[in-house]
Amino acid sequence: MKPVLEFFSRDEVYQIHQASLEILERVGVKFESAEAQQILRDAGVDVDSQGVARFHADTVEEYIKKCPRSVVLRGRDPKKDVYLRNDRVTFASGTGMYIIEGVKARKSTYKDCCDWARLTDAIKNVDFSCEIHSTDMPSELTDRYNFKAMVMNTTKPFVGSSLSRAGVLDEIEMAAAVVGGKEQLRKRPIWWAGYAAISPLIWSENACTVFKETAPYNIPAFVEGESVVGGTSAVTVASTLAQTNAEAISGIVYNQILKKGRPCILNLGFTHPMDMKSCLALHGNVVAGIIAAGGAQLARFYGLPSAAWMATDSKVSDAQCGYEKALTGVIPALARSSLIFGMGQAEFTFAVDYEKLIIDDEIVTQIKRAIDGIEVTEETLCLEAIERVGIGGNFLSAKARETFKFIQKETTELTVGDRNTREKWLEAGGRDIGERAREKVKEILAAHEPEPLDKDIVERLDEIIEDAKRDLTRKKT
Repeated sequence: MKPVLEFFSRDEVYQIHQASLEILERVGVKFESAEAQQILRDAGVDVDSQGVARFHADTVEEYIKKCPRSVVLRGRDPKKDVYLRNDRVTFASGTGMYIIEGVKARKSTYKDCCDWARLTDAIKNVDFSCEIHSTDMPSELTDRYNFKAMVMNTTKPFVGSSLSRAGVLDEIEMAAAVVGGKEQLRKRPIWWAGYAAISPLIWSENACTVFKETAPYNIPAFVEGESVVGGTSAVTVASTLAQTNAEAISGIVYNQILKKGRPCILNLGFTHPMDMKSCLALHGNVVAGIIAAGGAQLARFYGLPSAAWMATDSKVSDAQCGYEKALTGVIPALARSSLIFGMGQAEFTFAVDYEKLIIDDEIVTQIKRAIDGIEVTEETLCLEAIERVGIGGNFLSAKARETFKFIQKETTELTVGDRNTREKWLEAGGRDIGERAREKVKEILAAHEPEPLDKDIVERLDEIIEDAKRDLTRKKT
């Protein structure tokens, strides 16, 4: 049986759902985009002069039902496509604008974004990739540079950022260039668009724009509620989930109005508790994992994929980093969160650590074993082997040979962790996991090259970026 962790009874899930509907009908959600306001009005939603949309419960439930029950995240290589269905749990790298090196951190560059994509492309447990930011490029153009870095250096699905209408339109052009045109992009959208509501209860103009411009191409919409518990939502987890859910499902309704049947992911798992002493949003706190698990259960209630974040607030790859990553990873994984982000991430969500990506790969291997559960069959009970081995025997002998086929399935191997005796560990140099992970990073970056793009495609990507540069220069002069 594969375990499913649930924090709520069915009645409690329904109670939170009803609370979300009440928020949407009585309080409403502000859409800052005048264009989005009109789109909602045309669909029969009550939108007042301040841009606040109030949704009737029947409207919300009608549009949620239009969402597909499963979502496919497409990669440049079809073999790397990720299917979100049937309680499957997948993992992604983290994002950030700093690179951790020892106890120090520096701003990430375009080259770092390329290297990060190559690392994630090589690591088996990374199902899909997240960009890091090219801070050495003009800030208005980082979305285009990040897109180019990702699409050139990984064949897996990836999520990008879109900073403006012009930015998302350029990304659509870049994606179309890679897959062979806009018609092909509609069939195989190789990246997906994500945005979070601004808590409490606001959808920004840019979020509305990005969702609108990507809708015709059936690009999956990653719709997030991302409140801070005790800051931008009430201090109780139940109230936070009700409000955050209201924010997210209002975004899903908007996306379904834009395009019926658009694939949507309901993400409540980026919600974080606030440290009441420092007023910082905590990412590695166990409550973040609990909220993500609750979000997964709510998403399952709607029949939608969900998301979470395995995170740490630590600044270095230390013991705190390890236990926070494990806790915030395993709790939502057991709750069957569809997408768990954050491999390699540290320092809240500001930075990534190449070595931590390798270590997190090992943590995810252990998590995947946990969520596989325990299979009980006549074969796995091994009664005949027990009888043959008998009292005082051992199961490494030929008498139990038919059980050997279960070794890889039932146990886990390490790549950079240590399971040697102290003597053998010292003989091998006495290195800690960080040193071994550092060596692994060097090996991957020296050897791994993803499938290259055709020269003419790369030239087209560069042409789009150069056009954006010229437009930016004109606006500044």
